[in-house]
Amino acid sequence: MITAIDFFCGAGGLTHGLLSAGIKVLAGVDVDSSLRLTYEKNNHGAKFVCRDARKINIHALRRFLGITSENRVLYTACTPCQPFSTLNQRQGADDRKDLLVSFGDIVKQAPPDVILIENVPGLNTKYGREIYERFLARIKDAGFPEKNIFSAFLDANDYDVPQTRKRFILIASRHSLIKPPIPVTNKPVVRTYLEKYPEIEHGQKSNIVPNHEARRLQPHLLKIVQAVPKNGGSRNDILDTSILLKCHQKKPMVHKDVFGRMRWDSPAPTLTARCTDVYCGRFTHPDQDRGISVREAAALQTFPDDYVFYGNSILHLARQIGNSVPVNFAKALGKSIKTQFDGS
Repeated sequence: MITAIDFFCGAGGLTHGLLSAGIKVLAGVDVDSSLRLTYEKNNHGAKFVCRDARKINIHALRRFLGITSENRVLYTACTPCQPFSTLNQRQGADDRKDLLVSFGDIVKQAPPDVILIENVPGLNTKYGREIYERFLARIKDAGFPEKNIFSAFLDANDYDVPQTRKRFILIASRHSLIKPPIPVTNKPVVRTYLEKYPEIEHGQKSNIVPNHEARRLQPHLLKIVQAVPKNGGSRNDILDTSILLKCHQKKPMVHKDVFGRMRWDSPAPTLTARCTDVYCGRFTHPDQDRGISVREAAALQTFPDDYVFYGNSILHLARQIGNSVPVNFAKALGKSIKTQFDGS
């Protein structure tokens, strides 16, 4: 059996997918202590280790987790993606960029059998090329030959996730090349995952479904949402432009998806850390006059309904969800790694 350590684990989306794929995740490592409850309550058997990856002693961690030279080990890392996003306005000034290199140092100090990396496409483009090259140099020094390194842009929608979510994926092995999973033939859409939930108003919380709560809208924002046509309508469809925010009345129109509604029979847009805010993207419910709820956001990330998120605000919960690897995507990657590695 493959055992894994999930670095930069967040709320546990990748861990949960790997567990579902039959990979034993021993621990999730993250510097944010507020994620412990969500992670450990939902991922039985996996410990939450609150550590800064730049200061971690990998040999001590492996001893603590009972990993020996006999174990087949997978390290996963989903370093914060914001430093490499084209939307990031602080390019060049974000110290989180070096976290991937720090992970490379961990790999070099105590090489696993397999590595899985997930990040935004910007990681190996001009926004992150120099960091990426430094990381590659480290894992090659650790015994991962270039012929055994797979890297490509994959869309989570191709792997049973009802969301357009293109990500850079790297799978590296010290033993043989591991290929990516085969895409599904029937891609899921918003309706598949959201239609089942009971109707709620903005600012309301369900007493039946965990985390099914939506942010309250200020009156002027509610008025805008009500004016957007159902099932895929956009801010551009509003006839009375006087109700729009002043910054949205200017030409040319910028951030066109803001206040837009999702469409029932299409995949959702890429969820972000602000995925429950109608003024941060196309995150308005297809029919109801509100942003999607925390539970609905989790469903679009393919978290099961019994995966409960813990936090002190809707914003905190949404950040946990939006920053996660979709569970079904992680499961597909995990199955591919497990099947090919066990057969090698």
